[in-house]
Parts: sequence; C-alpha cells; structure tokens
Amino acid sequence: HKDFIAAVYAAIFDRWQTLSADSEATTRIFGALLRALQEKHIMLYFADERLNEAVNLLGWSGQQMAGIGHDYLMVVDANLGNKSNSSIFRQVTYDLDLQRDGTGRARTTISYDYPERVAASDPAVDPEFHGQIDYFNMLQVFTPLNTSLISASENTLRAPIVYLTPTHTNVVTLMTVPYNSAERLQLTYDTSGTVEAFGSNWRYRLLLQKQPGTRAEPVNVQITLPPGAQVIRVSPSPAAQYTLERQLLEFRVSLSVDRWIEIIYRM
Repeated sequence: HKDFIAAVYAAIFDRWQTLSADSEATTRIFGALLRALQEKHIMLYFADERLNEAVNLLGWSGQQMAGIGHDYLMVVDANLGNKSNSSIFRQVTYDLDLQRDGTGRARTTISYDYPERVAASDPAVDPEFHGQIDYFNMLQVFTPLNTSLISASENTLRAPIVYLTPTHTNVVTLMTVPYNSAERLQLTYDTSGTVEAFGSNWRYRLLLQKQPGTRAEPVNVQITLPPGAQVIRVSPSPAAQYTLERQLLEFRVSLSVDRWIEIIYRM
C-alpha cells in the first residue's frame, strides 16, 4: 500500500532538477534538507562504514547513544492502533534529586493531550480507514544503565516491564489515550553512575535524545543538587535557579534535536 512512495520520490527529484537554475529555490531546498537531517526527519545509512562514521559524528544517522557514564532519557512512542500521531501532543518533565554519593532519585512524567478540536480536522483520524479512534501506544522510556524502577503509574494496560541492555535500562508498557482526553504517566526510579569526578569538582551530564520522526516537544528538567553543593558552571543557562535548603536548577528545552545539559559543581 506504500508503492506510491517511489513515484513520489521520483517526482520530487525531477522537480528539484528543474529548479536547479533557481539559486534561491535551491538554497531553500538545501536548508530544508539540512534541518530535516538535524531534526531526525531524514536519517542516512551507507554500505561504506567510513561514511557511516562521518554521518554518526554529524548526528544524521539516528543512532541511539549509550546511557553509560552520564544521565540519559529518551521517550519513544509506537502507535499500534491508528494514524493519530499528528493530533497527539506530548510533554515530558524530568526531576532528579542528586545525592552526595552520585546516586539519584529520578521521576519522569509524560503527559499526552489528544484534543478533539485538533483531531476533528485531521484526515488521519478516521476510524473507517485508519483503525480505532483512541490512541493505543507502546511506550518505551530509555534510562541510564543500571537504573532501578521504584514505582509507576497504574493507568496503563499492563504493568511496566524492565529490560536490561548493554547500554540502557528500558522501561516498556502499553497505554491508551482516549479520543478527546488527556493522560499522564509517571515513572520513579533510582540512578547511579551519572556523576563523575572533574578535577577537584564533580560533573553531572544529562543527554536528552529525540525520537526520530517526531516534531519538537517541550521538555522541562529540574535538577536538585546534593546538600552543600555549589554550582561552578552550567550549560545551557538554566531558565530558573533556586536556593532553599539546596540548589535547584530548572531547564526548559524544545527537543527538536538531541540536547545535553551539564552541571559542574563542588562539594
């Protein structure tokens, strides 16, 4: 049922060739292609391993990075029921309470909104041709290696299953977001090995990886530093910073590409 794609590609490239003499149009096309590569809407693979190494360095292969030696979060949805993804709005909140020994208590909250005001005009939301109208989702949450799941929301179709891989701890579950409603799922887990010595100081790094093929989505990150910690350097600059009994740094990012957060502090 997707045989038409080859014909579409051929038409696109034919049209591109006719526009090659138009420098302004060519510039716009190359700009769109570059953005699509950077944001993982297009991914590249070559038979030549040397080319693959170069593509990996540029971040154009869609390669999943390891969750070893630093904190890590990648939220991956797989729509198992219909074609409603363009009408689903997802937001992720990540809270981490770091301890002096480098361990942490983490909480990842994933919010879904499936509004009728958007879906009603979405041609992909059509039960007659595209399956059930509700959003039936296999959710995977990739976390750092050696994560221990403490608790999970009960509004899932089955209890989360934890899979250990050589590079990640993957929490997998099934969930449904009914049409014209919202759902929120929360995972609480313990992490270790996400802080490293950095000279006489300590360095915490978090890699937020984007799911290929998805639009940019808001991610809110709140990191509470260990008791007595003093911030030396932070990248990127936090959206907010609070000091009560301990220092808390808040970051707000649009996950159009993979993002790193780095905090260097002393005890």
